[in-house]
Amino acid sequence: MTTNQKKIKFYKKKRFKIILIIIGDENLKQTLKTYFNEWAFKHPTPNSIIRCAEKVSDLELEWYLVDFAQTTNTIDYGVKSIEDKTVTLERIGLMPMPIDLTVTYTDGSTEDFYIPLQMMRGEKPTKATQIKDWAWAYPTYTFTTKKSVKNVQIDPKELMADINKENNSK
Repeated sequence: MTTNQKKIKFYKKKRFKIILIIIGDENLKQTLKTYFNEWAFKHPTPNSIIRCAEKVSDLELEWYLVDFAQTTNTIDYGVKSIEDKTVTLERIGLMPMPIDLTVTYTDGSTEDFYIPLQMMRGEKPTKATQIKDWAWAYPTYTFTTKKSVKNVQIDPKELMADINKENNSK
């Protein structure tokens, strides 16, 4: 495999991991099946996969196509502060993303949270505690938990193409 082939393989893999973050595992599987059934032996465009994902997930994904494929915007989120039960996150890069995060409490227990984007007009199916969506216009997002927080980890499965993972936990 040539270097260019490896780069293309990595790029495609990362692109689908990012879609997975946005629409969820089951929706991604169904999207790929739908895409194949609708576009096998035809001539799809980059819009084709996004439209299939929108149909399956019932989410608005135009923002993803524009930001990921047509700009140089980067993904960079960080944990800005933790004060007892209050957590503040910040969006440093210009590409918006829904956020999966894990909170570790001072008693040692953990809880997964999901923060959808307002522009998605919905949310992926998840077992995580869903909290209010993050409006794109605001660079910071604050939420309160029921217990004192010890640590926060953004993107614990490392699926997001975050350019600075060092600020993803505190």
